[in-house]
This record gives sequence, structure tokens and C-alpha cells, in this order.
Amino acid sequence: MSLDRARTVAHRPEPTDGRERQSASIRLARVRLAAFVQSTADDIVETSHAAVAALRSAVSSGAALERISAELEVSTGAIRAIVDGSVPLRSLHPDDRLRSV
Repeated sequence: MSLDRARTVAHRPEPTDGRERQSASIRLARVRLAAFVQSTADDIVETSHAAVAALRSAVSSGAALERISAELEVSTGAIRAIVDGSVPLRSLHPDDRLRSV
């Protein structure tokens, strides 16, 4: 690695910075939720589990629930219900045929 490249790498912001970590976890949740919404019968189980895990990670990152809600355009109540398991994410799928567990 060249010295210039090493300097560039050394001066990147740390991904462990709290606010950046929160933003990254919210972005991941957005991607996983989008994959869930577009899922098919073949991948609904995998995409719903991944989306729930990403939502839980976003919540546990320390980001305010209101911020997560605003950035994902999902109500705080829905996020709470999905994260705590009281509402299975699959039951919210836009395709009625994929809602049953």
C-alpha cells in the first residue's frame, strides 16, 4: 500500500462513531425492509427474518425510535411491535398471499 493510500485510510471517520453507526444500521434496516416488501414465496422467510434483525439492530444502536421511524417512514408503534415480536412482520406483507405464517 502506498503512503498516500495509507494516509487516506488512516483519516477516514471511524465507523464505530455512534451517530454513523446508528445511520448505518438505519440504512441497513431500510434495505432489508425493501427486500421484504419485494419478497416472493421463495424468500419471504429469509427476508422477514433479516428485516426484523435489522430493525432490532437499529433500535439497539441507540438511535431514537422517532428518528428510526422518520427515516424509515414507519410508525414508532409498528417498529415497537415488530421488534418485540407482538406483530409478526410477515403479517404486514403487501401481498395478501404471503401474509400467512
